[in-house]
Amino acid sequence: MTTQALWLMAALLFAHYLGDFTPLATARMQEAKANGGPLRPIVAHAFVHAVLVTAVVAVLVSTAGALLAAVAALEFGTHFALDAFRARLGRRVPAFNDPGRNSFWYMLGADQLVHGLVLVGVVALAL
Repeated sequence: MTTQALWLMAALLFAHYLGDFTPLATARMQEAKANGGPLRPIVAHAFVHAVLVTAVVAVLVSTAGALLAAVAALEFGTHFALDAFRARLGRRVPAFNDPGRNSFWYMLGADQLVHGLVLVGVVALAL
């Protein structure tokens, strides 16, 4: 792995943190993810992630055009699909939304792992 790939991955993980665990993830977005909808705030949340990831790639890889469009589409599509799926699953299995239950933490960990693997894919696509 190159130094550029390591820096890009680190920056993408930081962007993911910003999109999920700071005020960029609004209370409405968090509630929609926890309650299984409505989908509009989940779409907005995925858009925030797509903007952050695309900006990181644009700055660190110095590219434009089709590659950035592909990165944006990949991040938006996968982030929306994963969060919408998790929201609907949480509606069917309430324990997945209860931080007092082990299953909540297993689901959160699996969710974050898959998002991280998507970012690995972004690095592979961008470099």
